[in-house]
Amino acid sequence: MALHQYYQARQDGTVQITGLDLSPYMLVVAQKRDVDRQITWIHALAERTPFENQSFDLVTLQFVIHELPRQITQSIFEEAFRLLRPGGCLAMVDNNPQSEVIQNLPPILFTLMKSTEPWSDDYYTFDVEDALQKAGFEDQITVASDPRHRTLVGKKPI
Repeated sequence: MALHQYYQARQDGTVQITGLDLSPYMLVVAQKRDVDRQITWIHALAERTPFENQSFDLVTLQFVIHELPRQITQSIFEEAFRLLRPGGCLAMVDNNPQSEVIQNLPPILFTLMKSTEPWSDDYYTFDVEDALQKAGFEDQITVASDPRHRTLVGKKPI
């Protein structure tokens, strides 16, 4: 499930979590799985959210950007930058084009994968770190999460 989440620290030490997705179906799934009802769920475009400037401390993207053309990803990064307070972070997990697993996929498997992942070619040639920098993020970290995925974090300057 592709999902965007926004975290806001409160004065009382608690955290307000807002989940966002474009798919009404996935929002229903998310709401069903959120048995404690701790997340506010919103149906909206990630590149044009209804939230106020500098209203979140953390924005996360889980397996989102490989599903999108690079110009939409860039817009999402710019929107996340707008939403984050100074010192806030954008953190994401997604496929790692540099991983040995992906680099060594047989061509036929990669071709089959593209039948359900239409933006694969665009994603695997997209410089995500550069896109984060263009959006204004600093102190970037990219680490392998597992043999096939990576975690990227960018920080909004203080």
